[in-house]
Amino acid sequence: MDPLSVTASIIAILQLSTKVLVYLNDVKDASKDRTQCAVEISNLYNLLFNLRARLETGDPDKSWFTALRALTVEHGPLDQFKEALETLQNKMTDSGRLGRAGEALMWKFKKEEIASILNRMERLKSLVGTALQMDHFELSKAIKSDTDFVRAQALGIKSGVEKIQQDQDFTKYHQLLEWVSPSDYPAQQSDIIKRRQEGTGQWFLDAPETARWLKEAKGTLFCPGIPGAGKTMIAAIAIDHLSKSAQNSSHGLAYVYCNYKSQEEQDAVSMLAAILKQLVQAHPSTLDPVERLHKQHANKGTRPSLDEICSALQDVIERYSTAYIVMDALDECRDSDGTRRTFLTRLRALQARRDIRLMATSRFIPEIEDGFKEAIKLEIEASQEDVKRFVVGQIYRLPKCIQRSDELQGMVQTKIVKAVDGMYVSCLIV
Repeated sequence: MDPLSVTASIIAILQLSTKVLVYLNDVKDASKDRTQCAVEISNLYNLLFNLRARLETGDPDKSWFTALRALTVEHGPLDQFKEALETLQNKMTDSGRLGRAGEALMWKFKKEEIASILNRMERLKSLVGTALQMDHFELSKAIKSDTDFVRAQALGIKSGVEKIQQDQDFTKYHQLLEWVSPSDYPAQQSDIIKRRQEGTGQWFLDAPETARWLKEAKGTLFCPGIPGAGKTMIAAIAIDHLSKSAQNSSHGLAYVYCNYKSQEEQDAVSMLAAILKQLVQAHPSTLDPVERLHKQHANKGTRPSLDEICSALQDVIERYSTAYIVMDALDECRDSDGTRRTFLTRLRALQARRDIRLMATSRFIPEIEDGFKEAIKLEIEASQEDVKRFVVGQIYRLPKCIQRSDELQGMVQTKIVKAVDGMYVSCLIV
């Protein structure tokens, strides 16, 4: 590419940047994402303007100019920035067409879309900054590094989320997942685990019963406990541990928090659909079974049956070598209409075919205990060490005279540990 062509490419991007900045300033929703995009585009505009000036006064025969040409190759850094600008422009203006006169432009981007656009801008900003240093060696090295990164990213996209990324249709993907299940158990998990006092529940992770369950193919771990023993927190700790160990592996993880207040919505179909949704979220390339269900039902306004959800779930689970499914508070899952029995029966049928490892917490309900006679059993209770850790974490809430005295703090810990008698709820009340 000759000097004029390189300069022309930069000029075209400068003009497009100016246009997009005007649109951004006119957007009705003044979100942080919009502001950040505007700031980054302005920064890049200034850098590219300076680069254009260097090009117009530089010597095209120098090694620096030869290295600079790599910025303008097809699908290279400048092309990617141009694509990002066009994406912003098209989505704000309905594919480049302005709406009716006086109609406000709207911000229609999801977080992941903006993150991708800002990532491209940041990488180009780094490259242009290097180019302005007039060091052809460093520029060549930086461009090669960026090219390798883009190539690796492209390969990762192809293997990990091939279907979705090829179509560039994240909206459709999220709509399909919301259609199959509106549940948001991951948000509930985040809310619970953030209240964990550091170090609590380690006894559960260290227990030989837990270690056996984690290693045993098709194993089931049953964790009963009295009301207020901390069963839900232990379930959250187990989920947190599994989510970390399942990263970058072929292991799947899904979970359900049963709640007596939501019994009407928590039937067997909805809970199994929630598990299906989570397993697909972890590996978007497994979306096909959900797409098939959507095609069969969406236009008719019908919902998938229990058999159809289980069939789709089986197809998705087959993509995993192992799947962990955690169920908290089974006693709060209604069974007057057979919901709990149906839910467990279907999970066990799936477990018979694949390496699915189940974990369930519950109060001591004879009917539920009978259903887990063959399972590994680990009773949940608030250990003294956990209660002590919790109390230590709450010392700041006590009067200053106690905060200043180690002796008084020790006395408070001892009294509370004795008073709660294995119940976290009592600990919270005390």
